[in-house]
Amino acid sequence: MTQAGPFTPPRTRRRAKDEFVETLPKRRQTVAKMEPAVLAPNSNSCASNSKESANSIHVMERAMAALRPEGCHGRLPCREEEQARITAHLRTAVQQGGSMQVLYVSGMPGTGKTATVLETIKLMRADSRVPCFEVAHVNAMRLGAPGSVFRDILCQVHADEHIRCSAGAAHSECVQFFTERAQGRVVILLIDEVDHLVTQNQAVLYKMFDMLTLPSHKLVVVAISNTMDLPERLLPRVASRFGIVRVNFQPYNRDQIAKILSDRLQGHGALGSLSTTAVRLCAARVAAGTGDIRKALQLCRRAVEVRSSRTGEVGPVDFVHLNVAEKELLHANPAARAVGGLGPRARRFLAATLLELRKANADVVPLRAVTLRYGKIMTALNAAADQLPKSTLYENLPPFHPMDEALFLAERLESMALLVQQRLSGSSSRSASGANAEPALTLGSGLEMDDLSTALAAIEEDEGLKELIQGAE
Repeated sequence: MTQAGPFTPPRTRRRAKDEFVETLPKRRQTVAKMEPAVLAPNSNSCASNSKESANSIHVMERAMAALRPEGCHGRLPCREEEQARITAHLRTAVQQGGSMQVLYVSGMPGTGKTATVLETIKLMRADSRVPCFEVAHVNAMRLGAPGSVFRDILCQVHADEHIRCSAGAAHSECVQFFTERAQGRVVILLIDEVDHLVTQNQAVLYKMFDMLTLPSHKLVVVAISNTMDLPERLLPRVASRFGIVRVNFQPYNRDQIAKILSDRLQGHGALGSLSTTAVRLCAARVAAGTGDIRKALQLCRRAVEVRSSRTGEVGPVDFVHLNVAEKELLHANPAARAVGGLGPRARRFLAATLLELRKANADVVPLRAVTLRYGKIMTALNAAADQLPKSTLYENLPPFHPMDEALFLAERLESMALLVQQRLSGSSSRSASGANAEPALTLGSGLEMDDLSTALAAIEEDEGLKELIQGAE
């Protein structure tokens, strides 16, 4: 009998077991390796969002810098023609050693008058073909009194000396300085807000322009004003002292304001911070008022602040942020808020003043013109009231007397600092005593035409008058 050998398990079963044992760890290892791969996309998405948020913050910061009043350097868009005329006059006057003609730069506030003149002077100083000259820049609005202008001039032309003298003595020193200056440099005297030097007898302006008659004065005078008709309101003895070269700055229109805003943003690498809709809407609203570019910059800057404060939002500044900014700026103006508490007739008198200021393209208008406009407005409203049911808002309007009401309303609104009464010097045929000076009105220092227009339009019930207030005249 043959003895059987040892039992050997089937190789197939052992291989299957080995395969099972070797495969199990590989499966676990594969699952372990897959887990980080699933989490990786979420991590990249968070990093991408954080990067986009940081870029958006940087763009908004650049936009804020671009929209500051001093954020523009170099070329002034939309004022090339005016700048060319100013450059031509100043260059010729400096090369000739002075001029008997006054460069009179006029226009509404915020139309780029001072910025254009200062930029022209800067370019002339860098031009080697222009002889060296000095500049004395006086802002008459900041003077304590009109006669102080001569002390201010003296301090600038004698920069190395400490000036201590009275206003009268300062004028005598100025006359002495500008007499027989054959060897000195030409002085460009820039008088900003020259309207504030107007007095009842115009003595300050007379002394100022009389220096142009001195021998070898080597003086060039540039007068910047918010009104176009100041030369016509000068007395004959003042107007006879000088000739005049006019450069008038028209208010910016909608397309010009939009171009200035876009150029500023592009220059600071922030063109995408404001949508095209927001830029054009801001330009249209400001152009419908005074065309003051400073107002447009302020409105857009506040809109950028509103957009930046909303951390959950993405995208550029849109019309929604612009509307919020406009309401906040209007609410922040105490004078504009006071308009909402006025009665109907006081508001209509302010509307008449606004329309006349806009029509005259000036910051001062005769009371007579405002009274005539107010009379037309009230006559039209009374005529409309006769055709409406007695239950309407026109039911209880008292009898209307234009001149009496105009005088009363002017006094009342002046007491609220909404209007200021002035005296316009008469035409050249009138006497220097000022007895025939015409009463006039201007807006209070805390009230701008744009803010007044917005405040009046928001509460005006008559649709026709509302359209006029909004600039649809």
